[in-house]
Amino acid sequence: MTRSPARATPEIHSRILAEPGSLPHAALSGGAEIALPSAAALDPLALPPPRAARLGPEVFGTSGPETRSRLEAVLRGEGYFVSTGHQPVLLLGPFYVIYKTLTAISLAAHLERMLQRPVVPLFWIAADDHDWAEVGRTTLLDREDAARTLALSVPEGSDRRSVGSHGLSPSMMSILDEIGDILPISEFTSGYMKLIRDAYSEQATVSQAFARLLHAILGDRGYAWVDSAQPALGRAAVPMYRRMLADWGAVLEAGDLGARRVMESGFEAPIAEIDGALPLFFDDGGGRRRLRRDGEGFRAAPSGPGESMGTWRGRIETSPARFSPNVASRPVLESWLLPVAATVLGPGEIAYWSQLPPLFEALEVPIPSVQPRTAWTLIEPRIRRILDRTGVSARELSEGAEPAMARLTREARPENLERALRQLRERTESGLEEVEQVVGEQVPGLRAAVGKTRRGMLGAAAELSRQVDRETRRRLDVRLGQVRRAADNLFPGKRPQERTLSPLPFLCRYGPEFLDRLARETDRRVASSLAPPGTGG
Repeated sequence: MTRSPARATPEIHSRILAEPGSLPHAALSGGAEIALPSAAALDPLALPPPRAARLGPEVFGTSGPETRSRLEAVLRGEGYFVSTGHQPVLLLGPFYVIYKTLTAISLAAHLERMLQRPVVPLFWIAADDHDWAEVGRTTLLDREDAARTLALSVPEGSDRRSVGSHGLSPSMMSILDEIGDILPISEFTSGYMKLIRDAYSEQATVSQAFARLLHAILGDRGYAWVDSAQPALGRAAVPMYRRMLADWGAVLEAGDLGARRVMESGFEAPIAEIDGALPLFFDDGGGRRRLRRDGEGFRAAPSGPGESMGTWRGRIETSPARFSPNVASRPVLESWLLPVAATVLGPGEIAYWSQLPPLFEALEVPIPSVQPRTAWTLIEPRIRRILDRTGVSARELSEGAEPAMARLTREARPENLERALRQLRERTESGLEEVEQVVGEQVPGLRAAVGKTRRGMLGAAAELSRQVDRETRRRLDVRLGQVRRAADNLFPGKRPQERTLSPLPFLCRYGPEFLDRLARETDRRVASSLAPPGTGG
């Protein structure tokens, strides 16, 4: 992408990723039974020695030739990976996918300097996922800051099939025609539109399109990626699948123990344990099914008899591509296949990792250190102007626009009118109390009538107050519309920006230099998190 002269770009404000009192915070804080090893406390002497990977270089993509040579060194057993990953979500999905990738790139560079060995950031594309509702949609801000959600149509009969290996049919990709009417118009837009169309060609699979667009947007930042739907990865995983089947009792016990530790720490277990279900899927032709213990054997179909251990061992050997890990066993498989020193996770991932240490231990796989991804709120220049003009803070909009709009309306009501309405209510209450007292003493049969009068008079006063609010809002219409626009930008649907919005409109508006700024801020944040206490790092 061609860079233009410097322009005003969004403010980048750090967010708290794991709120105090949450499961992710407990898992990261140390000391608890569910605490995870932290990349900030990574001890080079405690790291398992580098080992050769169980995958060859041919299954990886890299962002450039230098990364390819460093990747090959790591695969030979001369270094480590820093991993992160996500499903191959449409058009890269929400902003946090970029944040996770930039965090992994930064952490790998810091660890490489510390360990004096090659450390390659790796993006694991979880193409075996079957959650089309998540993978097949993305939300973009249009030119008026309204959220527009685009969604792929699910291929018929594929709602429980792995998404990554599906090709992009013309009907699935008709949404590309909508993007040009949504993205902001700038000197960068046509370039990004070309990247999107090149990535999402009809010859690509869902995973390939995701990898192409990620690479096209990030450029050569020294990272690699792997598509979990590749047959070679399934073949390499056969020994681990065999182990899970043979040691099914220990695997199930590890899952129960992990869930129990989380619950004993006062939290709900994020990975629901299904009685007798291994953390392993089998595609029976109709969709991915959990492999479940059934008598002396196992079954994957929703109904029907179980089949023997030998039958399932044979399927693993002859059809490994039909098997895939679940959310619990995927991290274990990744670290079994590859020498992973650390992994970059978001808050939801940290939550479910908190119940995984027993499974790592049961399958004798070293658990990587955990680095939380960076989290940012981006305040665009026009949104900053709205906040300054209205006196509303970004934090105030975290619950949506309405609370801030109500405050502005209250503050805009004419002070003397507000005082007069308050006095009217007070006099009405006082006068009615006196009437009620006299009626109670002298004409008790009229109590109901007094009550009705009270409700009518106070209701009329309240309606007058509402009319004042409506008129005030009408006079404030432009300002309140701006507040709503700011809320839709910063907290769409009352959710953090990064969890909902695609980065594409921001990139089209501000260009590649904005991504460079994000990378620099991420690097500063990661460096600070790794600095020893007291260094001020």
